[in-house]
Amino acid sequence: MKGNLTFRSAKESDFSRIQEIAMKGWLFSYSYLPEKELTKLVDKYYSDKSLSGSLKRVKEGTDLFIVAEAEKKIIGFCHVTAKSRVGEIVRLYLDTGYIGKGIGKKLLVRSEEFLKAKGCKKLFTFVNMHNRIGMDFYLRNHFVHIGEKDTEDEFRNGKVLWYMEKSL
Repeated sequence: MKGNLTFRSAKESDFSRIQEIAMKGWLFSYSYLPEKELTKLVDKYYSDKSLSGSLKRVKEGTDLFIVAEAEKKIIGFCHVTAKSRVGEIVRLYLDTGYIGKGIGKKLLVRSEEFLKAKGCKKLFTFVNMHNRIGMDFYLRNHFVHIGEKDTEDEFRNGKVLWYMEKSL
């Protein structure tokens, strides 16, 4: 990757770029689903209101929401939350052109450092089983597939969300 890679806290002026990266990621990972449905879900999960709530939790000290930048352009982001000695990856995305360059790993390491400082002993996330790149990323980074989420997923396909965790 050319240029310097930097990390910083997300801010409100980043929302449109975060939303753009999330949409690209969903279209890339779930290309078999209708774009109209994916757009509705991204609009819901990445609305300004949702992202503002995330920044509020950052100010409260329970969450970390960081962006990765190259050449002054946001190329990825990660949002984690700490609850009762357990951390959760809420969001971790890269612009599709930057997948496989070690940036996701760097975002993950910074997030794990934050969670350890908060006293977390475990870290978990949910990954759609059709998101092969995401699943492979977490498996390479020492997450273990524990089971499927026992509720219907947003795509109405039954139990497709993998619960994955690792010790910190």
